[in-house]
Formats: sequence, structure tokens, C-alpha cells
Amino acid sequence: MISPQDRSSAPAPLLGPDQLPFAGRPFDREAVAREHRDLVAEDRSSDAVRVLVLRGSTAPVTPEGLLLVPVDEAPAATGDPARPDVHLGRLADGTRVLLRTVPEDTELPGFDDAAWHGLRALGTALPPEQTSLLVTARAVALWHRDHPRCPRCGGPTEVVRSGWARRCPQDESLHFPRTDPAVIVAVVDDHPDTSRQRILLGRSALWSGNRYSTFAGFVEPGESAEQAVVREVGEEAGIAVDTVEYQGSQPWPFPRSLMLGFRAVAHTAETEADGEEILDVRWFTRKQLLAAARDGSVTLPGRISIAHALIVSWLGQDLPETDW
Repeated sequence: MISPQDRSSAPAPLLGPDQLPFAGRPFDREAVAREHRDLVAEDRSSDAVRVLVLRGSTAPVTPEGLLLVPVDEAPAATGDPARPDVHLGRLADGTRVLLRTVPEDTELPGFDDAAWHGLRALGTALPPEQTSLLVTARAVALWHRDHPRCPRCGGPTEVVRSGWARRCPQDESLHFPRTDPAVIVAVVDDHPDTSRQRILLGRSALWSGNRYSTFAGFVEPGESAEQAVVREVGEEAGIAVDTVEYQGSQPWPFPRSLMLGFRAVAHTAETEADGEEILDVRWFTRKQLLAAARDGSVTLPGRISIAHALIVSWLGQDLPETDW
């Protein structure tokens, strides 16, 4: 049963943009304009436009932040249909930004003063608007890379709508960037004594060492996000939850997920890891979790992850810094 219950503690607080680095200050995507005009063509001929270059999965940065260059200083477009130019949108200061993607081994002599880093490293290092721009750039670039052909007939598609859609010339079908919804949940018990309240964390089979995090999984067809929470927790940790509260969301372009964050209250206490996706599950009080994080016996998610925000929201204070 998924319903609010009479409980001793307050409802789970919503997570703010300052807690979710990938969901920071938005920029103007100019979604209406790109439906009716070829903004990419306009960008290529404008001296005022700036280009964000992605070399593979990395972006150029300087001490001032994300490096955006004039069109005439950007590398030439590759001509690869899986690496098209995309009009990303307009920043708060009015700057229009064009995305250009080049292969990872491309030599870029005009960028000698820039360092190249991936989104995981830059997620908490850039101003919020630049982070949002980079998250969007990576997500749409990966979609083009992975979907150059029509899913209906298999034929090559054409890039339309300023880089935000692909059209099949054979059957006229229109295809848009894909985002897969996934739930991520902090499972807690709700003991009246706050010193005895606990959070349940799991260690994935994909992780080495002592890494523990909240539980997550994709929403299946015909399933609500709340239903997915109950199913995933039951499958991975072997327990039932009977209260599911939404806390916030964050894009996760690795490659194309939208993480929907929840807190859920455990209805049962006995746990059993599934042994396939999750190898171990452990209950922690706040005191135990802080001690384990500080002495290194448990490694918790880093700040770019919504999992970090969910844990900190329950804990009520910051966690020690981690590279994860």
C-alpha cells in the first residue's frame, strides 16, 4: 500500500537546487523558436554566438569556468550525422550557445590554455547555469551518437528542429531525445526516538570496495514512480515500504536518465540482498553512518549524485567529502 501514514516525524523535505548540482539554474532553451527556425544556421553565421565544444565526453574549462569560443575559433563541424551541431539555447546574459561535438582524439591547437574534464569532475566546480548547459549538451550529444537511424525502418535519419529532433525521410516519423525515468530512494525506519532512526543502504555488484548508496532502478512500462519504488526496494533489499514521499529530481546523463528521488519508510525490518544487483544491505543510525563515513569503513556517494542529497537530507548534516 502506498499512502501517507500518521507518523511521529515531519514529512520528508523537498530537495532544493543547491543540493542537486545537475538541476541548478536553467537557461533559455528557446524551444518555441527552434520549432520554427533553423537556429543552427543562424548560429553558424553570427559573430555573437559562442560554441561549446565537446571532445568525446570532455569539455574545455579555464579558471573562469566553461570555455565558450566564437564560431570562427571553433573546430570545423565533422559532418558526421551522429555528431550534428545543436542550438543549445540562450544564457541569462543573452549569449546564444551552439554545441559542436568532435571525436575524443581530435587535436585542438586553439584550446592550449584549456583543461579538458568530464561532467562528473565539473558537476560541482562550475556555476549552476554552466553546469545545466553542460548536462544538456552531454545528454543531447549522446542521444545523437546512439540514435542516428530510424527505430522503425532502420534507415538513416535527418537532423531537424535545430538539433533537437531527427526525422526519417522514408516514413516521415519524428524522433526526439530519449530520457529514461528512474527512481532512487532513501529507505528509512521511523522510530520515535531519533537516535534510533536508521537508513538502509546497499552495495551494488557493480562497485568495488566498501561503497554503499541508496536504492535505484528504472521505471517499467505501465508503472508509476511510486510503484517502482516499492518494487525495486522489495526486489533489491527484500523489504516492504508503505510510505513513499517525493523529494526532488535530477538529470543524470550517463547516458540519459532522469532520477526521481524519494524517501520511503520501511514496513518490515528484516532485509535480504538479492545477491545479483545488490550484494549487501546494512542499516545505519545517524551516529553509525557518520562514524563509518569518517573512518572510511563505508564510502558514500559524492555531491554530484542525488543519492548524496537524499542521504544528507535524512542525516541532517553534511557528509565527509568523497571522490565518488
